[in-house]
Amino acid sequence: MNKAFVTLLWLASALLAYWFGLEQGSESVRVSAVSPVVSSAPQISRPLKQTTNSVSSISKTKISSAAGLNDFSGEEDNIDYDNLEKPRESSPVSVMDRIRSSNPVVRLQAFTELLNDPNEQNIEIAKEVYEQLPEGPQRFSELRMLAYSWGQSDPRAALEWVGSLEGFDQRIGSGSVLDSWARYDSAGAIAWAEEKFEGEDNPYYIGIISGMSEDDLIGASELMTSLPYGRTRGRAASILVEKTWMMGEEVAIHFAENLPEGSIQNYAFGEIGKKIAKDDMGRAVQWVERMDESDVKVRVSEDVAERWAKQNPAEAAEWVSNMPEGEARSESMEEVVTQWARKDPTATAEWLNQFPSGELMDEPIQRFVREVARKDPETALTWAQSITDEERRKKVEADVLNIKVMQAQREQAEATGAPDPEGDRRPRRGPPSAAPR
Repeated sequence: MNKAFVTLLWLASALLAYWFGLEQGSESVRVSAVSPVVSSAPQISRPLKQTTNSVSSISKTKISSAAGLNDFSGEEDNIDYDNLEKPRESSPVSVMDRIRSSNPVVRLQAFTELLNDPNEQNIEIAKEVYEQLPEGPQRFSELRMLAYSWGQSDPRAALEWVGSLEGFDQRIGSGSVLDSWARYDSAGAIAWAEEKFEGEDNPYYIGIISGMSEDDLIGASELMTSLPYGRTRGRAASILVEKTWMMGEEVAIHFAENLPEGSIQNYAFGEIGKKIAKDDMGRAVQWVERMDESDVKVRVSEDVAERWAKQNPAEAAEWVSNMPEGEARSESMEEVVTQWARKDPTATAEWLNQFPSGELMDEPIQRFVREVARKDPETALTWAQSITDEERRKKVEADVLNIKVMQAQREQAEATGAPDPEGDRRPRRGPPSAAPR
């Protein structure tokens, strides 16, 4: 009985072990069937939680070994994450490479970086690069930057170098150095200017006044008004008008009101009028209409009329027509005629015919004659004959007749194949200069 029970128990155990073995084998097959194929390439066991900070700020992320997914132990490796080497970023192109770039934006950026520290070595590098650039206006920006920066550290040496330049380069360079110098030592800059220039119309004062205006607007204004009549005073006045306008319309008007009466003050108010008209033509017109008759009103009204006529000559003409007779209207008419005659000389002539002849109409008529003479000399001559001042009329008539003769000669030359009789004598137009002298 006992032997039978033991035998039966042994058989049951064997069968149970056999069945358990079959179950384990089938489970292994099922796992194998659904498990992904793992390559031998290194893989990361789980997605890393990225932040916007650098790699060193990632807090001890658990990374599997190079063997693959099945090798990940789930335990943290003994790695000093704080001292991990950061990945190397591609190094930017050096300043020296960029400063020699043919791209002007890249080159100027590099120039700025270099000259932020105007030590002797950087100045020498900037000089070398500037001198290798093609001559002409395309290198004026680099010259201004070099001269200004050098003026901050050693203005006398900078001016000595600038003196070796020629033409516009010398003018631009000296102005930039003196602008820089006058910002921190105007007395030294003025003393140098007086020592280096003999004469009244000293061009060095233009840069000095520009620099002084940054921190000493009153001193710059006093120096400008003390200058003699000439180009330097006019250019300096232009700089100060622009400077005060940047500080606000009220500042600019206050500046103009405190200038001595005369051409400088008239010019300043005229420029302010142009700027107001650019922003709000209606307000500029109201400003003119509130003014009493004066030289200031004459200058402001003609400048406003000029800007308005460029935009809409017919509207500007209507405004001028309603102005009271006087010098302000006459000067404003000239500006309207100049702009309108270029676009529609017939309409301009009809408008002028509305006004009776007189001394105040002579200049507008002369301006009309000048604009139409080359296209229609016969009409121009007819209008010239309506000028009331005899001396002015004879001069204008002679100018028109001279144009007629030259046109006849040119037509004959074209017909015969001869050279143009005017040749190089035709006037060359340069940039207009509105600054007062």
